[in-house]
Amino acid sequence: MGLRGATYEDFRSFLRTEGCEEAFDRAFYLHNDFTVLDSALWEACPVEYIIAHAFDWRTTPEGSNFWRAMDQKWNKLIYKK
Repeated sequence: MGLRGATYEDFRSFLRTEGCEEAFDRAFYLHNDFTVLDSALWEACPVEYIIAHAFDWRTTPEGSNFWRAMDQKWNKLIYKK
Protein backbone atom coordinates (compact mmCIF):
# COMPACT_ATOMS: atom_id res chain seq x y z
CA MET A 1 0.00 0.00 0.00
CA GLY A 2 2.88 2.40 0.69
CA LEU A 3 2.69 5.75 2.48
CA ARG A 4 1.33 7.72 -0.46
CA GLY A 5 -1.15 4.99 -1.34
CA ALA A 6 -2.70 4.57 2.12
CA THR A 7 -6.40 5.33 1.85
CA TYR A 8 -9.20 6.01 4.28
CA GLU A 9 -10.55 2.56 3.47
CA ASP A 10 -7.14 1.02 4.24
CA PHE A 11 -7.14 2.71 7.63
CA ARG A 12 -10.67 1.58 8.48
CA SER A 13 -9.75 -1.96 7.42
CA PHE A 14 -6.63 -1.83 9.61
CA LEU A 15 -8.70 -0.80 12.63
CA ARG A 16 -11.21 -3.60 11.99
CA THR A 17 -8.46 -6.18 11.54
CA GLU A 18 -6.83 -5.11 14.80
CA GLY A 19 -10.19 -5.18 16.59
CA CYS A 20 -10.05 -1.55 17.65
CA GLU A 21 -12.31 0.29 15.23
CA GLU A 22 -15.00 0.99 17.82
CA ALA A 23 -12.43 2.00 20.46
CA PHE A 24 -10.72 4.38 18.02
CA ASP A 25 -14.00 5.95 16.95
CA ARG A 26 -15.19 6.34 20.53
CA ALA A 27 -11.95 8.02 21.65
CA PHE A 28 -11.73 10.17 18.52
CA TYR A 29 -15.27 11.47 18.86
CA LEU A 30 -15.00 12.09 22.60
CA HIS A 31 -11.71 14.01 22.36
CA ASN A 32 -12.26 16.14 19.26
CA ASP A 33 -14.70 18.70 17.96
CA PHE A 34 -15.38 16.54 14.90
CA THR A 35 -18.43 14.34 14.84
CA VAL A 36 -16.93 11.89 12.36
CA LEU A 37 -13.55 10.89 10.96
CA ASP A 38 -14.58 10.73 7.35
CA SER A 39 -12.68 10.64 4.09
CA ALA A 40 -12.63 14.47 3.84
CA LEU A 41 -10.97 14.83 7.24
CA TRP A 42 -8.68 11.94 6.34
CA GLU A 43 -7.38 13.94 3.37
CA ALA A 44 -6.38 16.78 5.70
CA CYS A 45 -4.37 14.55 8.08
CA PRO A 46 -0.89 13.15 7.49
CA VAL A 47 -1.54 9.40 7.34
CA GLU A 48 1.51 8.51 9.40
CA TYR A 49 0.19 10.57 12.33
CA ILE A 50 -3.49 9.61 12.19
CA ILE A 51 -3.33 7.48 15.34
CA ALA A 52 -0.58 9.42 17.11
CA HIS A 53 -2.46 12.73 16.90
CA ALA A 54 -6.07 11.54 16.98
CA PHE A 55 -6.56 11.86 20.75
CA ASP A 56 -4.81 11.70 24.11
CA TRP A 57 -4.06 7.98 24.52
CA ARG A 58 -3.73 8.26 28.30
CA THR A 59 -7.39 9.15 28.73
CA THR A 60 -8.76 6.04 26.99
CA PRO A 61 -9.66 2.71 28.59
CA GLU A 62 -7.09 1.02 26.32
CA GLY A 63 -4.27 3.27 27.52
CA SER A 64 -1.04 4.54 26.03
CA ASN A 65 0.68 1.20 25.54
CA PHE A 66 -2.19 -0.15 23.45
CA TRP A 67 -2.40 2.90 21.18
CA ARG A 68 1.39 3.12 20.85
CA ALA A 69 1.37 -0.47 19.61
CA MET A 70 -1.44 0.31 17.14
CA ASP A 71 0.43 3.41 15.93
CA GLN A 72 3.59 1.37 15.40
CA LYS A 73 1.69 -1.36 13.51
CA TRP A 74 -0.01 1.22 11.31
CA ASN A 75 3.27 2.94 10.49
CA LYS A 76 4.97 -0.36 9.78
CA LEU A 77 2.15 -1.18 7.37
CA ILE A 78 2.15 2.13 5.51
CA TYR A 79 5.93 2.21 5.16
CA LYS A 80 6.08 -1.41 4.05
CA LYS A 81 6.37 -0.68 0.34
